[in-house]
Amino acid sequence: MMINYQGEDFTETEFYGRETLEAIQLTNKFPTPKKVLIEMLEEMIHEQLNLIDKEELNHYIHAKK
Repeated sequence: MMINYQGEDFTETEFYGRETLEAIQLTNKFPTPKKVLIEMLEEMIHEQLNLIDKEELNHYIHAKK
């Protein structure tokens, strides 16, 4: 399934990956504590687990430690 966002077509994985990267990039621009954003990111990962590359998820888990 393709998602059209701002005139560009993305696969579901690309779209959610883009949203994840944007959320990470904005961590220093909101008054929201970084811990809360990380918890929200983890929740999003759990919700989209079937779309996430397992190797990339393992890299994220390793980097978090």
